[in-house]
Amino acid sequence: MGWQGVRKMGYEEYQGLTREETIALPWMHYLYWDGSHNVVVCDRARRGIVHLIGAPQDPNWPKVHAEAARVIDKGREACKFNSGQVNHIRGAFPAEAIGYSHGGGQIEPSNTQHSVRNLKVLNVILANPAVQHISGIANSAYKCYCPNMYEHFKVNDEALRQWKPSLRQNFPKSVFAATTINFGPETITNIHVDSRNSAPASCAVTSLGPFNSHHGGEIVLWNLGLIVRFPPGCTLLLPSALIVHLNLAIQPGEQRFSITQYSAATLSRFVENGFCNDVDILDGSDSTAKEALLSACKTRWKKALDCYRVW
Repeated sequence: MGWQGVRKMGYEEYQGLTREETIALPWMHYLYWDGSHNVVVCDRARRGIVHLIGAPQDPNWPKVHAEAARVIDKGREACKFNSGQVNHIRGAFPAEAIGYSHGGGQIEPSNTQHSVRNLKVLNVILANPAVQHISGIANSAYKCYCPNMYEHFKVNDEALRQWKPSLRQNFPKSVFAATTINFGPETITNIHVDSRNSAPASCAVTSLGPFNSHHGGEIVLWNLGLIVRFPPGCTLLLPSALIVHLNLAIQPGEQRFSITQYSAATLSRFVENGFCNDVDILDGSDSTAKEALLSACKTRWKKALDCYRVW
């Protein structure tokens, strides 16, 4: 009803192309981003859709993001993953989400569940100063470049954690409800959309690892016809529920990891419904509430468009 993205992508036929074949597609444009400055990718109405967040002008930054890659690499060796965490829609590499979400049979927002072993590892990763620094940059960039979406996430997160104080906050002051650690060591994603994420909002993706970004690891934004060089230590803000995306292969022997921060679409819906699900309203006896819900569904896309910053 307008909260989530559409699962069907329309680009499935290109799954499995090599890096060279993808770059050679006639409608693709290669954006050589050196990661030293910020770039806003706009639509025809000059709405900022994708935001490339460059590395901080800090001589110690290479050490910071190298430390984040190190703690994730070490964490992979300490974790024990099930088959669904190793082979999934995004690719064939171990990944685990932590934070809180809603959906998949849940009747209300709840914290993600983990084995004792993996939770200990995830807590170590999230407490790492380098990882916290990365989270802070993503959060600040979201506030700067997507102020309306940021404010929505902030109000939503505060309301949910006030309603249910046990909901986890991964990072201090972060407005993102969940974080996925992509443990690599070759985090190369398939063509996919994160359809369960909040559709108009952005997720923050930070690229990490010792790999040569001149020769691999780019992010492909299929709907936009863009291939973007994505150096380690840099962050992208993109509406991952709307834009079909993937990463291109890195070179043999290299490593690539990533951290993604996001919020599920169903969290916003739950709050707007007055801390209940659609089915609770539609199956209820309050006809006014039903009409209001169905009416809101017709205009939600317009309100979402109005939230984008125009440049």
